[in-house]
Amino acid sequence: MRVPPSKSATNRALLLAALTSEPVEIVRPLESGDTDALVRCLTAMGADIRPTRDGLRVSGPLRGEGGAEVVLDAGDSGTAARFLIAAAAVTPGRFLLGGSPRLCERPMGELVHALRGAGARLVHRGRDGCLPLEVEGGAALAADVAVDASRSSQFVSALLLAAVAVDGGLRIRPTGPTTSEPYVRTTLEVLRDFGHEASAGEILAVRRGARLAPRYDTPGDYSSAAPLAAAVGAAGGDVVLEGLRVPSEDADARALPVLGAMGLAIERGAGALRVRADRAALRPADATATAFPDAVPALAALAMLAPGRSVFSGVGHLRLKESDRLSALVALAGAAGARAEASEDALSIEGPASAPGVVRAPTFRDHRIAMAAGIVALRRPGVLVEDPDCVAKSYPRFFHDVESLARR
Repeated sequence: MRVPPSKSATNRALLLAALTSEPVEIVRPLESGDTDALVRCLTAMGADIRPTRDGLRVSGPLRGEGGAEVVLDAGDSGTAARFLIAAAAVTPGRFLLGGSPRLCERPMGELVHALRGAGARLVHRGRDGCLPLEVEGGAALAADVAVDASRSSQFVSALLLAAVAVDGGLRIRPTGPTTSEPYVRTTLEVLRDFGHEASAGEILAVRRGARLAPRYDTPGDYSSAAPLAAAVGAAGGDVVLEGLRVPSEDADARALPVLGAMGLAIERGAGALRVRADRAALRPADATATAFPDAVPALAALAMLAPGRSVFSGVGHLRLKESDRLSALVALAGAAGARAEASEDALSIEGPASAPGVVRAPTFRDHRIAMAAGIVALRRPGVLVEDPDCVAKSYPRFFHDVESLARR
């Protein structure tokens, strides 16, 4: 099975290419609800984005439409919204950024505060700290920016990406712990792939490169590989997941040792992972999962099928995703016949799920929860997954791919 292209890398590459005046071809980008939202907004900001045989041809520069306000609808995409806030702040023009009702509940305030402190002009049109947000772009930013990244690493990544449009670049100092810090490493990796100067440390520094790459090859997505691997653990089998960078800075690559501890055999090869499992050999897990939040729903689904108590700690930030994922996973476990409870910063699950008969597994229109429900359904016939189409946000072919594996 070829793993889908990385959503994280695709979104970062789209923005960097749009901030480049020369054309960049993005090879094998992910096509999903999130990436479509970013393409739509970047096009509204003046980017030229066209399909090619191998992917997308993207070129900038970004700009507003004269004095008119450009409306940007980020849909459900928190990644797009946060990246666009910073990009709009450094782009000449007037922009109004909004999104779905759930997106307008998700935190943006720390990024807005950081940009205001650097000289950007941003005004909330609704509740403080949330969308919709009016941005008057093009102001000169101070070279040094401090940002509180304790609720989202995307605040740091947004500033790092926007730095390439700032004369002299930016130096960014995260204050306090950075939630999901490996995603910042992914951002730095993509910046370097494009040819920009990017250095890590207590202060992160980015400067526009002198010679930029005309082509970017999108790696496979560990956030999609994790639920596929968990599906192997649920059903048993032997699957090779191709198209991945091995090793990788991808945050969810850090979930592989947890999958191994739960009884899966994972072998790393050249650009691929081989995953083998005997579903009778599943074991519970005890893991700090702060660094790989998107893999937690898949891990939790396996925990619902494993005998014993699993605990995933350091995951309080999952309440701020497309749904309150801790509450959503407790609800999914209850529907499947397992026991689960969530505290402020941890999730505990007692398995295995009992045979439930026919039940509806709630997904709260959250793509990661829908994939988790699908993993449980592989082992517990009668589990009906609500709103399965919501996986289009990141992995439109998830159920098709799992079905094709189950038929082999």
